[in-house]
Amino acid sequence: MILTSLQYAKDDPGSLIDTIRLLQRRKCSCLVIKNVYSLPISAHALRFADSTNFPVILIKNTEQYFEKIIINTYKRLQSLYDFDKFENIVSHILTYPEHDSKQKEWQTEINPCLQPDILCLYFRSEKSVSTSEYMEMEQAAKTAGLLTSYNSLLRYKNGLLYIYSSHNFKNAKAEDLADQLVSGPLHDFTEKYSIGVSSIHYKERKIKLCIQEAIYSSYFHLFPEKPYQTYETLGINSILLPYCKEPAMQRFASSILTPLRDYDSENHTMLLKTAESFIQHNGNISQTASALNQHANTIRYRLNQISNLIHCSILSPEGYEQVSIALKIEACCCVEL
Repeated sequence: MILTSLQYAKDDPGSLIDTIRLLQRRKCSCLVIKNVYSLPISAHALRFADSTNFPVILIKNTEQYFEKIIINTYKRLQSLYDFDKFENIVSHILTYPEHDSKQKEWQTEINPCLQPDILCLYFRSEKSVSTSEYMEMEQAAKTAGLLTSYNSLLRYKNGLLYIYSSHNFKNAKAEDLADQLVSGPLHDFTEKYSIGVSSIHYKERKIKLCIQEAIYSSYFHLFPEKPYQTYETLGINSILLPYCKEPAMQRFASSILTPLRDYDSENHTMLLKTAESFIQHNGNISQTASALNQHANTIRYRLNQISNLIHCSILSPEGYEQVSIALKIEACCCVEL
C-alpha cells in the first residue's frame, strides 16, 4: 500500500496516471492519496485505475495523518498474523518487575501511541479464543470507534485484552468507562465472556498492574448476574490476590482448611462445603440450610464440628473471619495470569 501527498506531482499533475500504471504493474495493493496540495485528479486517471481494478483512496479527513494510518495498518496485520508474539509480550510484562528496563520497550511494541491514562478490560473465556472470535470483537470495537491509535485489542491466553488509553481521563471512574464500553458497543459479548475491569492508572509504566487487575477481576465476575467485575469492588480479594501464593498465606489457609478436608475424607462428611456455603451466605444459617437442602439443626451441628476442628467458633467474628479469609486465599490461588 502506497501513501502519498502528491508532492512529486506538484509540477506535473498528469503524472498520476503513470504512477497508477507503475504501481499496478508492480502488484501494489492500492494508492492512498492525501491531497494536501489540492492538485487536480483527472477522470482519465481514475478510469484507468477502475479498468485495472486498482484501488485509489482519497483521504479528505484532515485528522487522518500518515502516522496514524501506518500504525493502524501495522496493528491490524500484527493482530491477525502474530497473536503469539503479542501474547508473549504480555506474558513478559506480567512476569518481569514493573521497573525492569525492558518494560517500556515491550509496552511500545504493543502500542507505540499508548497514552498515560490507562484502563484495561479482560474478556476471559473457558476455551481458547479463535481468530474469528477476535475479529468479531475487533469489528464491533472498530465500528464503535474504540480502536483508535491509542487503544489496542489483543488475544491473551483464553481471552481478549482491551487496553484503553487517553491523555486525560479527567475524573472518570473505572465503572463509568466500563459502562460506556460493555453496556454499549460491546454489550453482545457480555454473554460470552467473564469480564474483568481494572482501576484507572495514570502512568504508562503501570500497564503491568492494569493488565493484572483486569485478569484478576475476570475470575470473580458473577456471570450472568452483572455485566462485569471491577477490581475496585473485589474487597479483600484485591489485597490477597498479589500475595496469595506466598508461604505465609498458604500456611494460614492450610491450617484452617486442611483439618476440614481430612475430616471429610475420613468420615464422608461435608464440613468444608458447609463452611463455604455458610461464608457465601454471610453467616445466615437458614440460607445455608436451604442452599444445601439440609435442616437448620444439621447445619448448626456441622458448624459446631468445624469450630472444634479449627479451635475457634465459626459463629464468632474471629472464627468467621479466619474461615472466610482462608477460603478467599484458596480461591485467589486459582487465578492464572
